[in-house]
Amino acid sequence: MNGPTTTEGAATPSRRMWWILGWCVLVLFAGIAAYALPWADVLTALAGAQWHWALLAVFVSLAGWPFWILQWQLLAPKAHRPSFSRMAQVTALSGAANTSLPMTGVVASVGFLIVRGRLPPSAAASVYTVDQLMTGIGKVATLALAALLVPVPDWIRSGLLTLSGIMALVTVALLVAAHGGQRLRRLGIGLGARPARLISHVADFVDHLEPLRSPLLTAAVLALAFAKAGVEVLLVMTVQVAVGIAPSVAAAVLVVAALDLATIAPVSPGHLGVFEATVILCYQYLGVPLPVATAAALIHHGALFGASLVGLGYLGWALPRDESGARRLDQP
Repeated sequence: MNGPTTTEGAATPSRRMWWILGWCVLVLFAGIAAYALPWADVLTALAGAQWHWALLAVFVSLAGWPFWILQWQLLAPKAHRPSFSRMAQVTALSGAANTSLPMTGVVASVGFLIVRGRLPPSAAASVYTVDQLMTGIGKVATLALAALLVPVPDWIRSGLLTLSGIMALVTVALLVAAHGGQRLRRLGIGLGARPARLISHVADFVDHLEPLRSPLLTAAVLALAFAKAGVEVLLVMTVQVAVGIAPSVAAAVLVVAALDLATIAPVSPGHLGVFEATVILCYQYLGVPLPVATAAALIHHGALFGASLVGLGYLGWALPRDESGARRLDQP
């Protein structure tokens, strides 16, 4: 591979369409916010915030990064498992892509697992698939906990039921598929070269679903998913202290649960607009004044962006350079 470290080439029409849609959504939310929010009171709330707690929120957000790295390490097949430092680079790249590329972060994440993580394509796809399964299960658990702790809005309760049904179906399907690699290969015997090659690729993907064939490994990966959710709850509580909201586990779980639903589809860069609106609605539902709720949303999202900048700084230090001094993904 030659040239810069990021995905190269002209954007495809599909990718360009999602990019345009994402920024349109962001502009729409910005326009609504400009007219609907009491910005003088919001600025007063921000000025009165305890900014050392806001800074602490950045470090709390970073505390979830090692759990993400370990999770993807365990999900990678043993024969191709990257080192901790290399997987740290992969997750930092993936986080940056998810922040800046609406609807294309999935493709970018799998690409980084292949190029920087040095995983075969089928193994990279399996890592991301099982990661999303475990993340989905964690979201269901967070939503269920929120429903137990506070009387949640109807849209969250409906989302819990819908997501629970989807995750149950996906879990059963992947558990069954994880043991079917050899059966798939037998199906390809006697077929033409192209169908047999396609079936072989699918079988390779199934063979790499190792965590789903090991209850202990599945439990470890799921525990890491829950640990990441716990860090998100702690982050929300840190922001609550920063803006003067009485820290509440129940309120924090509600915010995390609502964000889990609202940000499933990344329709704007970094979920800008969607993120803030969701946090504000949660705090308004709990009786928090609008200016304080808005300040909490801005500081919360700002802490996440601050953590992502730390990840980019790590990439600037860790990624190797070629002879011209450019950062390269494909070098040792």
